[in-house]
Amino acid sequence: MRKRINILLSSLIALLSGCNSPKKAVQETTIVAIYGVPYATYMVKGTVKNEQDVPIKGATIVVKGYNNKIIGDTLVTDKKGQFELTESAFPAETINIVVIDPTKQYETDSLQHTATYTREQEKRGFYRGECKIETEIKLK
Repeated sequence: MRKRINILLSSLIALLSGCNSPKKAVQETTIVAIYGVPYATYMVKGTVKNEQDVPIKGATIVVKGYNNKIIGDTLVTDKKGQFELTESAFPAETINIVVIDPTKQYETDSLQHTATYTREQEKRGFYRGECKIETEIKLK
């Protein structure tokens, strides 16, 4: 049994080492391998307000994409309640926007958007395109 395993392993090593030999390589066929990761550009912006349409300053925004992973940094709304994110990440079918009020005056809320991509013709390969989302979020 041990002898058979040694013969099998020796044959496998000989076969693999012969594959690297330039003498045995076929020169007529060119194989191109492209390595990379698909990606898209996300442009998410919006406004956070309360039920009386008053902008909420300092609300925390988390944008989540593929596999519910965070895209970019956590955002904080300005004095007008506005936020904006431009970031590249793995393409996703849906984008989740989570809004948290650190003062706990309002309940945490989230929105889910279906991602639609626009793509310029000159960009090829793994680039999926741009996903633009503009939203207004009202906290209760």
